[in-house]
Amino acid sequence: MTKPLETPKELAARVGLPVTNIRYLIREDMLDHIFTAPGKRNPKIPMGAWEKYVAQFTVKAQVITQGENGSKS
Repeated sequence: MTKPLETPKELAARVGLPVTNIRYLIREDMLDHIFTAPGKRNPKIPMGAWEKYVAQFTVKAQVITQGENGSKS
């Protein structure tokens, strides 16, 4: 059974990033999270928040087409 919330440390281990990067995303309000203690302490990340972040901030590559003479345009 999966837990509905995970700690920054658990998310970092799952996605292969340093926990400091996860905490930065929380601090900058780029990653969905909730605080389970008063005073903005003890953040928890809901399931699916990482996938939403990746989908929202993924930069799509541009398709480069070549002209008749082989030059890129």
